Amino acid sequence: MYIIDYLKPEGIQIKAEGKNKKIIISSLLKQASENNIIPADKVEAIYSAVMDREQQSTTGIGNGISIPHCKTDLVPHGIILAATMPSGIKYNSIDNKPVNILLLFIFPGNENKEYLQVLAKTARLFSDEHIRNKLILSESSEEFRAEIAKNDVIPIQKGNNGEYLFILALSDQKKMQTVISSLVEIGAQTSLILDSETLEKKMAYDIPMFAGLSHFKGKSPYSKTFIGIMDNSNQIDYLNKLLIKEGIDLNTPGAGFLLTIKVEKIIGGIPEEIDV
Repeated sequence: MYIIDYLKPEGIQIKAEGKNKKIIISSLLKQASENNIIPADKVEAIYSAVMDREQQSTTGIGNGISIPHCKTDLVPHGIILAATMPSGIKYNSIDNKPVNILLLFIFPGNENKEYLQVLAKTARLFSDEHIRNKLILSESSEEFRAEIAKNDVIPIQKGNNGEYLFILALSDQKKMQTVISSLVEIGAQTSLILDSETLEKKMAYDIPMFAGLSHFKGKSPYSKTFIGIMDNSNQIDYLNKLLIKEGIDLNTPGAGFLLTIKVEKIIGGIPEEIDV
């Protein structure tokens, strides 16, 4: 599924009127109920669930984007509602900037993995300034959805079969957050992150006969190794494309490597519940 599969035209407000998030969220939910996106008798309870989550920490993720969200059994499937505010509203965002696009996520409580995948995918897509500006200036809900569809070209990969073991070694530790977000987006299960030392570091510092040989000194003596489970090879290809998009080309010497192994049996590995 793609982002627009959760986001119906009737669930979008272009140039929304409202001075704060409470008014806009309430208006979006009312509009959604009027268009049979959510049951009218569930609006008040969903609003309360969203506001309860807002009390925990800000959902203004920066760059003019906010993603208020909740998990609730009041809806049968994932729903995204959206509003644009070209002039911006105050939101207590992490960068203290006004919010121009509000995306309201409402997902069932039993769809945690899919929920996290869509959140991560949306956050990555909306981190692109060019895409954000196009969306903010949209003149219709159809134009808003079309811009997302044009840039969201890789579908969410579902499944819990656990057929592949992956090992991702990464030399640039500054890209940790990017890699973790990418692993969430592709639906990787039970990822383990290990600190590792390169052979260069071991030779230069821990083996006396090689001590002082400066040509063994690499850019970083340490690396991060991610180990986890994937369901299919499409997820692996998806991960590689995401990494390249984020400036991590594993074909570059010294960048790292991605190894996948098809396994016959996996015992355990069910991811724990994660709340966001």
